[in-house]
Amino acid sequence: MSFGGTRGNEINKRIKPTIHPYLIMVGIVIGVLMGALDNLIVTTAMPAIVGALHQPNGLAFLIDAYITSSAVGMVIFGKLSDHFSKKIILLVTLFIFIIGSILAGLSQNLPELIAFRAVQGLGSGGFLPVGLAVIAVILPPAARAKLTGAVTSFIGIAIVVGPEIGAFIVDTTSWRWVFYVNIPFGMVSFILVWMLLSPLKPILRGKFDYLGSILLASWISLLTLPLIEMAYSGWSLSDPLAITFLASGLVLLAFFLLVEMRIAKEPVIPLRMFRHKTIISDSFLSFFRGGVLFSLSTFIAIFVTEVLFGTANTLRNVLYGFVVPMVLGSILGGILLPKLSYRFFCIVGTICMTLGFLPLLKISPSTQPYIFVGPLPVLGLVEGLIPIGFGVGFTLAATTLSAQYSAEPRDIGASSSIVQFMGNLGGSIILSFLTAFIYLRYNELDLMSHMTSTNLGKYGINAIAMSSAIQESFLVLFILSSFTIISAFSSMVAFHMCLVNLKTAPRNHRHNVCSAATNAIRFTRSILDLITPIMKSCRAHSI
Repeated sequence: MSFGGTRGNEINKRIKPTIHPYLIMVGIVIGVLMGALDNLIVTTAMPAIVGALHQPNGLAFLIDAYITSSAVGMVIFGKLSDHFSKKIILLVTLFIFIIGSILAGLSQNLPELIAFRAVQGLGSGGFLPVGLAVIAVILPPAARAKLTGAVTSFIGIAIVVGPEIGAFIVDTTSWRWVFYVNIPFGMVSFILVWMLLSPLKPILRGKFDYLGSILLASWISLLTLPLIEMAYSGWSLSDPLAITFLASGLVLLAFFLLVEMRIAKEPVIPLRMFRHKTIISDSFLSFFRGGVLFSLSTFIAIFVTEVLFGTANTLRNVLYGFVVPMVLGSILGGILLPKLSYRFFCIVGTICMTLGFLPLLKISPSTQPYIFVGPLPVLGLVEGLIPIGFGVGFTLAATTLSAQYSAEPRDIGASSSIVQFMGNLGGSIILSFLTAFIYLRYNELDLMSHMTSTNLGKYGINAIAMSSAIQESFLVLFILSSFTIISAFSSMVAFHMCLVNLKTAPRNHRHNVCSAATNAIRFTRSILDLITPIMKSCRAHSI
């Protein structure tokens, strides 16, 4: 028996009670969790990957290639699912991710691995928007809100356990299994969706924006590729090829904006959304928050690997100093969201993010990964990661829901997609720029320091020069993070999402907000249960 349709209540009438609906949800949730887990698992495995491939330069682009292609895939596949069968599009994204995982595991050098990580990201980018779109179509509003809250909770768990899984895989087998592990789970998800989900009719009959999709992928690639080459191949900003790529990217960006505003009937990114001042503010904040989130986690991994010469276990414990506060901040934000204004979350979160960079401006090769104060590791490298992680998490729900409330009913889905896309786009562009900056500065500082054998690390890296270059990148992130505070203060709408306002909101909005708060409260205990063994593990591996 197949399960699917165009309206949740119609499905419930014509399908007898069966286990099939639950199996479909299992298949969708597995796909979403793979996307949430993958990046953190790979980040934790960086020390092993560097040791095996002996190519530390450009290592950050393992993350950047994934984020860039994910941003493109998120928008394109999300829009494709509105024009074609959601089942087919979901299966395509799963297939692309599985193939990318196989090829990444078979990579023999870093350029191959970066290319296949981009393939993975393209598939992963479609998991969340298409999977949630399927849930929205086949379930009634009450069940939809509960399952969406459950998926959000599962993503929180994935963020917490991701570093642990990465460290375990590296300790027990080859680094290649951080990619191979996706294959069985991806196949289960693919089979469940393929066998049990019926084709879902598209909701839009207009012509798909093929030109806009091609231009979107092209200008993002052209702007990031020369930055990759600056770090990996030694290009400079004055290099003719770099100038050509960057200029071409800017020209295609302008053409893309023209197409989306004037030509496309169903634009892949509806730019009319930016008429809303709140959505502009949310997008601006999300762009810089994404840059902070992805750049910080990547550069911390490089610092622990190439400067402190840490193992996967050390990197795992340091990353917990970032991801656990982020999850807790997200939970607290979900609990308080119905009671406080939108601006409150943005201001508090961005201030925490910005202040957290101050301790990171003093890092050096002698910095300890973490230092215990009583039972908690709160000093050392994690001293700055804790407030940054909390600040990032504290703003997540507020920016998404305020954008949805500001949009017209027909644009609710598009508004949240734009905020997510801007976060990935900011992560891609800022990470690319800062990675090129780090390696250019590293080369300059390396020459200035007259490298000696005492400065060389086990990967042939001058630890002092690399530490100084990463420290300077944190100063840039501190400045960029300050812009998010300006965005929060300059928001023209103090978006009060209190219980009084919820009474006048549409029923599905009220249910989603209240359900999110309820799920957050219930989920707090499970997160706290996860934190206890993490703290014990950190103390056991304390340096």
